Amino acid sequence: MLPELAKRLGVESGRAIRKAEEYERLLRLKTAASGFHIGVTQMVICLDLAVSAENQVLDKELSLKLSGLKKAAYSATKQTIKQVLCLNKDITIKDVCVQLGCPEIASDADNLFKKYCKQTSNGQEQNMDHPGFKAAAVMSLSKLKKLGLDRVRLHELSGLKKSVFDKLVLSMITLNKDMKQEMVSKQKASKRTHSFAEAVEARATAMDEEKRLRDAEQQVPDVDFAEWKRRMLEETNNA
Repeated sequence: MLPELAKRLGVESGRAIRKAEEYERLLRLKTAASGFHIGVTQMVICLDLAVSAENQVLDKELSLKLSGLKKAAYSATKQTIKQVLCLNKDITIKDVCVQLGCPEIASDADNLFKKYCKQTSNGQEQNMDHPGFKAAAVMSLSKLKKLGLDRVRLHELSGLKKSVFDKLVLSMITLNKDMKQEMVSKQKASKRTHSFAEAVEARATAMDEEKRLRDAEQQVPDVDFAEWKRRMLEETNNA
């Protein structure tokens, strides 16, 4: 089946065809337990990946036609197969932002992605390497900051179905708003704590001053007024 598809797609490289057959066998092996069906669509994508690995060109329009999928579904399926075969390059949020011309949101998007990973995992080990999560973080910041990025390109980078990608973006937007609200609450709490501490310190200073005055008063010697008056009169007469 696969050599026949290769012929219809114009793939003549024996090396590319063998690599595609290797991908297909590995895909069957890794998905056997899940009951994942390997059909014409998956074989076409295996050929697509193999041809790309050999730095050759495949007829994209014909590939879509033979796969029986629309462009978005084809891209999502291809991304899934790459994930299963461990062919995904480790794309970073910074890479995505640079490609789309918005490096200024890379840091915020990365923080959002990390927060989402932490919240989603709940302490359990989960694979968050799928580029869909990073693309969704960038899309979320783009919407919140009204940057008007190329949404079609971001969706293609995600490798997810549009409905799944949209839901992921929505959940990250909600999370980002929660993060901002939490930050505001912490700042208010910090301000209240600071004001209370200042009040306590001012009261303590006042109490120290009161104690100092009391101590000073106690140290003043008692004066015999009659004796003082007598001495003053004597000194005046003598003068």
